[in-house]
Amino acid sequence: MAGQFRGLPSTIAELPTRLKQPARRAAYERDFDSLTRRDEGKVPFGPKLAIYLIYQPDGIAHSSLTALDWLVEHGYAPVVVANSPVHQEDERGLLARCSLLVQRPNFGYDFGGYKDGIRLIARRGISPERVIIMNDSIWMPMAPNLMNRLEERRDVDILGLIEDEKINHDHQGGQPSGLKHIESYFYMISGKAWRAPAFQNFWTDYKMTDSKPDTIKFGEIGFSRKMQQAGLVSGALTSRTLFLEHLAEQDDQFIETSLKYASYGDKDLRRQGDILRHLTTGSLGWRDMALDHVRRCINRRRFNAAFCYANDQMLGTSFMKKNQEKIFSEMRLNYLRAIQDGQLTPPADTILAEIIDIVKMQYPDFAKTSQSFDVGH
Repeated sequence: MAGQFRGLPSTIAELPTRLKQPARRAAYERDFDSLTRRDEGKVPFGPKLAIYLIYQPDGIAHSSLTALDWLVEHGYAPVVVANSPVHQEDERGLLARCSLLVQRPNFGYDFGGYKDGIRLIARRGISPERVIIMNDSIWMPMAPNLMNRLEERRDVDILGLIEDEKINHDHQGGQPSGLKHIESYFYMISGKAWRAPAFQNFWTDYKMTDSKPDTIKFGEIGFSRKMQQAGLVSGALTSRTLFLEHLAEQDDQFIETSLKYASYGDKDLRRQGDILRHLTTGSLGWRDMALDHVRRCINRRRFNAAFCYANDQMLGTSFMKKNQEKIFSEMRLNYLRAIQDGQLTPPADTILAEIIDIVKMQYPDFAKTSQSFDVGH
């Protein structure tokens, strides 16, 4: 109940947007062909497809071209859906790396673009063996073996990078609620799932909206819930539970190093981490306190952002969020610190260069030490 009251201001602020959505959806569906531009790319369509949603009004990032190269290298024919006009000088680079380039109004966030990509594939009568659906809110791939890890997962119909596990917060640091969903910046869809009536009906019936809370509720969370209800098996490469299970198997030195590169975005959590870092590793009760500290942290923060070193070493860094929230900004700084210290392997140069540039802008002191990176911009 308290949470509902706290959310009232944003709910009221969202009301005008929500009231306009039915008319805007109707107009968009009616005029879809005239409102969107489609250009054929150089990559032939095949049994493996990818829908890559981008929103880059200031020009296409080099890392996005790297992502497309990665998809094509592994046999995926990309349908690039741009939620903003593509500059003429960028079109050639995209068309060389995709099967279809779609430029559409910025309506409906990523799920609006996903819906359009799926409808245009369906128009062509293609029944793919596998489809990747992803957006440019992440840097990806961060590791060279990532596609192998993804394609080896034959036990699920819908595969994500992270399974979000909702936490019921309490004075003990929170407990899992049992509610889970796949985070929507990346899905790998099997041919079975693609052809399932539940999958096709979800996207046909999905009501795109400019309300971000509604997009999360009915898009991201709604998609996972409805696919599970239809009997499709979903999973992810990583999760909070898996992270904790693996961390409990590590020695004290590993946990200490994990705390060295921890990110908090929170003064209280950082203060607790500072206390642990100043205690002697192996002292009475240290390990239990450290593990409990990590558990409490990742009940409030994403585990891969809070503990980038541990996540990389145990589960592998498959992607990195571009989000500008403090926890993600701190994570990027500590990720680069760990690379500088020789603790982590850097990603592709195009991705590393963009991360360095962002961190240098947010942390001026880091610019003084960033010269140790040998990166080709």
